[in-house]
Amino acid sequence: MGSSEDFLLPRPAWRGTRELVLHLAAVKWAMGSIRALVQLRIPDRLAEGARTADELAASIDADPSRLYRVLRAAATAGVLREDTSGRFSLAPAADGLRADGADSMRDVFLFTTDPMMWRPYENVQHTVLTGESAFASSFGKPFYEYLRDHPESSDVFDRAMVQNDSPETFELFRDVDFSKYRKIADVGGGRGSFLAEVLRRNPECLGAVCDHPLALSGAGEEFERRGVSDRATAMATDFFEKVPEGFDAYIIKRSLQNWGDEDVRRLLAKVREAMGSDLEARLMIVNHVLAEPGTPDFGKLSDIEMMTVLGGGRERERDEWNRLAAEAGFLSVSEPSAGQMSLLMFRPS
Repeated sequence: MGSSEDFLLPRPAWRGTRELVLHLAAVKWAMGSIRALVQLRIPDRLAEGARTADELAASIDADPSRLYRVLRAAATAGVLREDTSGRFSLAPAADGLRADGADSMRDVFLFTTDPMMWRPYENVQHTVLTGESAFASSFGKPFYEYLRDHPESSDVFDRAMVQNDSPETFELFRDVDFSKYRKIADVGGGRGSFLAEVLRRNPECLGAVCDHPLALSGAGEEFERRGVSDRATAMATDFFEKVPEGFDAYIIKRSLQNWGDEDVRRLLAKVREAMGSDLEARLMIVNHVLAEPGTPDFGKLSDIEMMTVLGGGRERERDEWNRLAAEAGFLSVSEPSAGQMSLLMFRPS
Protein backbone atom coordinates (compact mmCIF):
# COMPACT_ATOMS: atom_id res chain seq x y z
CA MET A 1 0.00 0.00 0.00
CA GLY A 2 1.18 3.54 -0.63
CA SER A 3 1.27 6.20 2.01
CA SER A 4 -1.94 7.16 3.80
CA GLU A 5 -1.69 10.51 2.08
CA ASP A 6 -2.27 9.07 -1.38
CA PHE A 7 -4.48 6.12 -0.36
CA LEU A 8 -7.75 7.64 -1.52
CA LEU A 9 -6.54 9.44 -4.63
CA PRO A 10 -3.20 10.44 -6.06
CA ARG A 11 -2.87 14.09 -5.15
CA PRO A 12 -1.56 16.19 -8.01
CA ALA A 13 -1.00 19.87 -7.44
CA TRP A 14 -4.62 20.86 -7.86
CA ARG A 15 -4.83 23.96 -10.04
CA GLY A 16 -8.19 24.83 -8.56
CA THR A 17 -11.53 23.64 -7.28
CA ARG A 18 -12.71 22.50 -10.70
CA GLU A 19 -9.96 19.90 -11.05
CA LEU A 20 -10.53 18.68 -7.51
CA VAL A 21 -14.29 18.30 -7.94
CA LEU A 22 -13.97 16.54 -11.29
CA HIS A 23 -11.42 14.14 -9.86
CA LEU A 24 -13.73 13.29 -6.97
CA ALA A 25 -16.65 12.82 -9.37
CA ALA A 26 -14.52 10.43 -11.39
CA VAL A 27 -14.28 8.15 -8.34
CA LYS A 28 -18.01 7.43 -8.69
CA TRP A 29 -17.72 6.78 -12.43
CA ALA A 30 -14.79 4.46 -11.92
CA MET A 31 -16.37 2.54 -9.02
CA GLY A 32 -19.60 1.94 -10.95
CA SER A 33 -17.69 0.71 -13.99
CA ILE A 34 -15.43 -1.60 -12.00
CA ARG A 35 -18.35 -3.02 -10.00
CA ALA A 36 -20.16 -3.89 -13.24
CA LEU A 37 -17.10 -5.69 -14.59
CA VAL A 38 -16.61 -7.63 -11.36
CA GLN A 39 -20.28 -8.65 -11.31
CA LEU A 40 -19.89 -9.85 -14.92
CA ARG A 41 -16.72 -11.72 -13.89
CA ILE A 42 -14.65 -9.94 -16.51
CA PRO A 43 -11.49 -10.13 -14.34
CA ASP A 44 -11.89 -13.93 -14.24
CA ARG A 45 -12.22 -14.07 -18.03
CA LEU A 46 -9.13 -11.94 -18.49
CA ALA A 47 -7.09 -14.32 -16.35
CA GLU A 48 -6.79 -16.48 -19.48
CA GLY A 49 -5.15 -13.63 -21.39
CA ALA A 50 -5.84 -10.33 -23.11
CA ARG A 51 -9.12 -10.10 -25.04
CA THR A 52 -10.99 -7.52 -27.06
CA ALA A 53 -14.33 -6.03 -26.08
CA ASP A 54 -15.96 -8.02 -28.90
CA GLU A 55 -14.54 -11.30 -27.57
CA LEU A 56 -15.59 -10.53 -24.02
CA ALA A 57 -19.05 -9.36 -25.12
CA ALA A 58 -19.61 -12.61 -27.02
CA SER A 59 -18.75 -14.63 -23.90
CA ILE A 60 -21.40 -12.88 -21.77
CA ASP A 61 -23.95 -11.96 -24.46
CA ALA A 62 -23.39 -8.22 -23.99
CA ASP A 63 -23.41 -5.21 -26.28
CA PRO A 64 -19.80 -4.85 -27.54
CA SER A 65 -19.86 -1.07 -27.85
CA ARG A 66 -21.18 -0.43 -24.34
CA LEU A 67 -18.90 -3.05 -22.82
CA TYR A 68 -15.94 -1.42 -24.55
CA ARG A 69 -16.77 1.92 -22.94
CA VAL A 70 -16.90 0.36 -19.47
CA LEU A 71 -13.64 -1.51 -20.10
CA ARG A 72 -12.01 1.70 -21.30
CA ALA A 73 -13.15 3.53 -18.15
CA ALA A 74 -11.72 0.77 -15.95
CA ALA A 75 -8.44 1.01 -17.86
CA THR A 76 -8.37 4.74 -17.25
CA ALA A 77 -8.85 4.02 -13.55
CA GLY A 78 -5.85 1.68 -13.61
CA VAL A 79 -7.71 -1.61 -13.05
CA LEU A 80 -7.28 -2.83 -16.64
CA ARG A 81 -4.75 -2.17 -19.38
CA GLU A 82 -5.66 -1.50 -23.00
CA ASP A 83 -3.09 -1.99 -25.74
CA THR A 84 -3.00 -0.20 -29.09
CA SER A 85 -4.94 -3.01 -30.76
CA GLY A 86 -7.85 -2.65 -28.33
CA ARG A 87 -7.10 -5.75 -26.27
CA PHE A 88 -7.65 -5.56 -22.52
CA SER A 89 -5.73 -7.28 -19.75
CA LEU A 90 -5.76 -7.13 -15.95
CA ALA A 91 -3.44 -4.71 -14.20
CA PRO A 92 -1.31 -6.69 -11.69
CA ALA A 93 -2.96 -5.14 -8.62
CA ALA A 94 -6.42 -6.08 -9.95
CA ASP A 95 -5.78 -9.82 -9.83
CA GLY A 96 -7.56 -9.88 -6.47
CA LEU A 97 -10.81 -8.90 -8.20
CA ARG A 98 -10.98 -12.41 -9.65
CA ALA A 99 -13.06 -14.91 -7.71
CA ASP A 100 -10.13 -17.33 -7.62
CA GLY A 101 -7.33 -14.74 -7.62
CA ALA A 102 -4.50 -14.94 -5.12
CA ASP A 103 -5.64 -13.17 -1.95
CA SER A 104 -8.95 -12.39 -3.63
CA MET A 105 -10.75 -9.28 -2.40
CA ARG A 106 -13.69 -9.67 -4.79
CA ASP A 107 -16.26 -10.18 -2.05
CA VAL A 108 -14.88 -7.26 -0.04
CA PHE A 109 -15.20 -5.02 -3.10
CA LEU A 110 -18.74 -6.20 -3.86
CA PHE A 111 -19.75 -5.63 -0.24
CA THR A 112 -18.31 -2.11 -0.01
CA THR A 113 -19.97 -1.13 -3.30
CA ASP A 114 -23.26 -2.88 -2.58
CA PRO A 115 -26.32 -0.57 -2.82
CA MET A 116 -27.03 -1.10 0.88
CA MET A 117 -23.62 0.42 1.63
CA TRP A 118 -23.97 3.29 -0.86
CA ARG A 119 -27.45 4.47 0.10
CA PRO A 120 -26.57 5.75 3.62
CA TYR A 121 -24.10 8.20 2.09
CA GLU A 122 -27.02 10.16 0.69
CA ASN A 123 -27.80 11.05 4.30
CA VAL A 124 -24.50 11.63 6.15
CA GLN A 125 -25.70 15.08 7.18
CA HIS A 126 -28.51 13.38 9.15
CA THR A 127 -25.92 11.57 11.26
CA VAL A 128 -23.93 14.76 11.77
CA LEU A 129 -27.03 16.64 12.95
CA THR A 130 -28.80 13.95 14.99
CA GLY A 131 -26.29 11.24 15.91
CA GLU A 132 -28.53 8.56 14.36
CA SER A 133 -26.77 6.36 11.83
CA ALA A 134 -27.59 7.24 8.24
CA PHE A 135 -28.07 3.52 7.61
CA ALA A 136 -30.85 3.28 10.22
CA SER A 137 -32.40 6.45 8.87
CA SER A 138 -32.31 5.09 5.31
CA PHE A 139 -33.48 1.53 5.99
CA GLY A 140 -35.57 1.95 9.13
CA LYS A 141 -33.43 -0.35 11.27
CA PRO A 142 -29.82 -0.69 12.47
CA PHE A 143 -27.24 -2.42 10.26
CA TYR A 144 -27.01 -5.77 12.06
CA GLU A 145 -30.77 -6.02 12.45
CA TYR A 146 -31.06 -5.39 8.71
CA LEU A 147 -28.61 -8.23 8.03
CA ARG A 148 -30.63 -10.59 10.23
CA ASP A 149 -33.74 -9.79 8.19
CA HIS A 150 -31.99 -10.02 4.79
CA PRO A 151 -30.07 -13.30 4.48
CA GLU A 152 -28.71 -12.45 1.02
CA SER A 153 -27.15 -9.23 2.32
CA SER A 154 -25.88 -11.09 5.36
CA ASP A 155 -24.16 -13.59 3.08
CA VAL A 156 -22.47 -10.76 1.15
CA PHE A 157 -21.22 -9.36 4.46
CA ASP A 158 -20.02 -12.73 5.79
CA ARG A 159 -18.07 -13.55 2.63
CA ALA A 160 -16.42 -10.13 2.73
CA MET A 161 -15.39 -10.62 6.35
CA VAL A 162 -13.80 -13.99 5.53
CA GLN A 163 -11.77 -12.43 2.72
CA ASN A 164 -10.72 -9.59 4.99
CA ASP A 165 -8.62 -12.05 7.02
CA SER A 166 -5.61 -11.15 4.92
CA PRO A 167 -2.06 -12.52 5.19
CA GLU A 168 -1.14 -9.18 6.72
CA THR A 169 -3.46 -9.95 9.65
CA PHE A 170 -1.68 -13.23 10.36
CA GLU A 171 1.67 -11.45 10.02
CA LEU A 172 0.73 -9.37 13.07
CA PHE A 173 0.92 -12.58 15.13
CA ARG A 174 4.33 -13.70 13.85
CA ASP A 175 6.03 -12.98 17.19
CA VAL A 176 3.25 -14.40 19.38
CA ASP A 177 4.32 -17.65 21.04
CA PHE A 178 1.08 -19.59 21.02
CA SER A 179 2.67 -22.40 23.06
CA LYS A 180 1.84 -20.13 26.03
CA TYR A 181 -1.81 -19.96 25.00
CA ARG A 182 -3.02 -23.49 24.45
CA LYS A 183 -6.70 -22.52 24.53
CA ILE A 184 -7.73 -19.62 22.28
CA ALA A 185 -11.08 -17.84 22.06
CA ASP A 186 -11.87 -15.78 18.96
CA VAL A 187 -14.57 -13.41 20.23
CA GLY A 188 -16.83 -12.17 17.45
CA GLY A 189 -14.97 -14.33 14.95
CA GLY A 190 -17.93 -15.17 12.70
CA ARG A 191 -17.59 -18.45 10.85
CA GLY A 192 -14.14 -18.99 12.33
CA SER A 193 -11.82 -18.68 9.33
CA PHE A 194 -9.20 -16.75 11.31
CA LEU A 195 -9.28 -19.13 14.28
CA ALA A 196 -9.06 -22.12 11.93
CA GLU A 197 -5.90 -20.72 10.36
CA VAL A 198 -4.35 -20.01 13.78
CA LEU A 199 -5.06 -23.59 14.83
CA ARG A 200 -3.71 -24.97 11.56
CA ARG A 201 -0.43 -23.13 12.16
CA ASN A 202 -0.30 -24.16 15.83
CA PRO A 203 -1.29 -27.84 16.09
CA GLU A 204 -0.78 -27.88 19.86
CA CYS A 205 -3.62 -25.39 20.40
CA LEU A 206 -7.37 -25.75 20.91
CA GLY A 207 -9.87 -23.01 20.16
CA ALA A 208 -13.42 -21.74 20.08
CA VAL A 209 -15.07 -19.05 17.99
CA CYS A 210 -17.65 -17.19 20.05
CA ASP A 211 -20.37 -15.22 18.30
CA HIS A 212 -24.09 -14.86 17.73
CA PRO A 213 -25.72 -17.98 16.25
CA LEU A 214 -26.35 -16.41 12.82
CA ALA A 215 -22.73 -15.27 12.54
CA LEU A 216 -21.52 -18.81 13.30
CA SER A 217 -23.29 -20.27 10.27
CA GLY A 218 -20.76 -22.26 8.29
CA ALA A 219 -18.18 -22.48 11.09
CA GLY A 220 -18.33 -26.27 11.19
CA GLU A 221 -17.69 -26.51 7.45
CA GLU A 222 -14.82 -24.02 7.76
CA PHE A 223 -13.18 -26.09 10.49
CA GLU A 224 -13.58 -29.24 8.40
CA ARG A 225 -12.10 -27.53 5.35
CA ARG A 226 -9.05 -26.37 7.30
CA GLY A 227 -8.59 -29.75 8.97
CA VAL A 228 -9.04 -28.52 12.55
CA SER A 229 -12.53 -29.77 13.39
CA ASP A 230 -11.13 -31.98 16.16
CA ARG A 231 -9.65 -28.94 17.91
CA ALA A 232 -12.15 -26.17 17.15
CA THR A 233 -15.59 -25.41 18.57
CA ALA A 234 -18.29 -22.90 17.68
CA MET A 235 -19.89 -21.39 20.80
CA ALA A 236 -23.08 -19.37 20.42
CA THR A 237 -23.14 -16.45 22.85
CA ASP A 238 -24.11 -12.83 23.29
CA PHE A 239 -20.63 -11.62 24.17
CA PHE A 240 -22.00 -8.39 25.61
CA GLU A 241 -23.63 -10.53 28.28
CA LYS A 242 -21.14 -13.36 28.77
CA VAL A 243 -17.78 -14.42 27.38
CA PRO A 244 -16.79 -18.09 27.88
CA GLU A 245 -14.32 -18.78 30.68
CA GLY A 246 -11.22 -20.92 30.72
CA PHE A 247 -9.19 -19.64 27.77
CA ASP A 248 -5.57 -18.50 27.81
CA ALA A 249 -5.95 -15.94 25.03
CA TYR A 250 -8.94 -13.93 23.88
CA ILE A 251 -8.67 -12.46 20.40
CA ILE A 252 -10.99 -9.69 19.19
CA LYS A 253 -10.23 -8.92 15.59
CA ARG A 254 -11.46 -6.11 13.34
CA SER A 255 -14.72 -5.62 15.20
CA LEU A 256 -14.41 -3.20 18.12
CA GLN A 257 -14.52 -0.26 15.72
CA ASN A 258 -18.14 -1.25 15.11
CA TRP A 259 -19.24 -0.03 18.54
CA GLY A 260 -19.17 3.07 20.70
CA ASP A 261 -17.03 3.43 23.81
CA GLU A 262 -19.70 2.24 26.24
CA ASP A 263 -20.26 -1.02 24.35
CA VAL A 264 -16.51 -1.60 23.94
CA ARG A 265 -15.94 -1.13 27.68
CA ARG A 266 -18.79 -3.53 28.39
CA LEU A 267 -17.38 -6.22 26.09
CA LEU A 268 -13.83 -5.86 27.39
CA ALA A 269 -15.13 -6.06 30.96
CA LYS A 270 -16.83 -9.36 30.08
CA VAL A 271 -13.52 -10.68 28.76
CA ARG A 272 -11.79 -9.58 31.96
CA GLU A 273 -14.50 -11.29 34.00
CA ALA A 274 -14.00 -14.50 31.99
CA MET A 275 -10.26 -14.47 32.77
CA GLY A 276 -10.96 -14.50 36.50
CA SER A 277 -7.77 -14.79 38.59
CA ASP A 278 -5.58 -15.93 35.67
CA LEU A 279 -3.09 -13.08 35.42
CA GLU A 280 -1.21 -14.88 32.61
CA ALA A 281 -4.19 -14.72 30.26
CA ARG A 282 -3.97 -12.22 27.44
CA LEU A 283 -6.37 -10.04 25.48
CA MET A 284 -5.26 -9.52 21.86
CA ILE A 285 -7.02 -6.83 19.84
CA VAL A 286 -6.47 -6.45 16.11
CA ASN A 287 -7.66 -3.05 14.94
CA HIS A 288 -6.67 0.12 13.19
CA VAL A 289 -4.74 2.60 15.31
CA LEU A 290 -5.28 6.14 14.07
CA ALA A 291 -2.35 8.37 13.25
CA GLU A 292 -1.89 11.57 15.23
CA PRO A 293 -4.01 14.63 14.37
CA GLY A 294 -2.97 16.34 11.17
CA THR A 295 -1.57 13.17 9.59
CA PRO A 296 -3.62 11.69 6.68
CA ASP A 297 -4.73 8.16 7.50
CA PHE A 298 -6.93 5.55 5.83
CA GLY A 299 -8.64 5.01 9.19
CA LYS A 300 -9.86 8.59 9.18
CA LEU A 301 -11.84 7.69 6.08
CA SER A 302 -13.07 4.27 7.27
CA ASP A 303 -14.16 6.02 10.47
CA ILE A 304 -16.90 7.69 8.42
CA GLU A 305 -18.22 4.24 7.49
CA MET A 306 -18.42 3.38 11.18
CA MET A 307 -20.29 6.61 11.94
CA THR A 308 -22.58 6.52 8.92
CA VAL A 309 -23.48 2.83 8.83
CA LEU A 310 -23.16 1.82 12.48
CA GLY A 311 -23.84 5.11 14.27
CA GLY A 312 -21.83 4.56 17.44
CA GLY A 313 -18.81 2.90 15.88
CA ARG A 314 -15.48 4.68 15.50
CA GLU A 315 -11.79 4.22 14.76
CA ARG A 316 -9.48 5.10 17.66
CA GLU A 317 -6.04 6.42 18.53
CA ARG A 318 -3.63 4.39 20.67
CA ASP A 319 -4.38 6.35 23.84
CA GLU A 320 -8.10 5.74 23.35
CA TRP A 321 -7.54 1.98 23.07
CA ASN A 322 -5.38 1.96 26.21
CA ARG A 323 -7.93 4.02 28.15
CA LEU A 324 -10.85 1.74 27.26
CA ALA A 325 -8.83 -1.35 28.17
CA ALA A 326 -7.73 0.18 31.48
CA GLU A 327 -11.31 1.03 32.38
CA ALA A 328 -12.18 -2.65 31.84
CA GLY A 329 -9.34 -3.91 34.04
CA PHE A 330 -6.40 -4.34 31.63
CA LEU A 331 -2.85 -3.02 31.26
CA SER A 332 -1.12 -2.66 27.90
CA VAL A 333 1.88 -4.92 27.22
CA SER A 334 2.53 -3.75 23.66
CA GLU A 335 3.42 -0.58 21.80
CA PRO A 336 1.39 -0.70 18.58
CA SER A 337 2.22 1.71 15.81
CA ALA A 338 -0.39 3.61 13.86
CA GLY A 339 -1.38 1.80 10.72
CA GLN A 340 -3.88 -0.13 8.67
CA MET A 341 -3.91 -2.88 11.31
CA SER A 342 -2.08 -3.26 14.60
CA LEU A 343 -1.95 -5.89 17.32
CA LEU A 344 -2.67 -4.49 20.77
CA MET A 345 -1.96 -6.87 23.64
CA PHE A 346 -3.20 -6.49 27.21
CA ARG A 347 -2.91 -8.39 30.49
CA PRO A 348 -5.23 -8.32 33.50
CA SER A 349 -4.36 -5.49 35.89
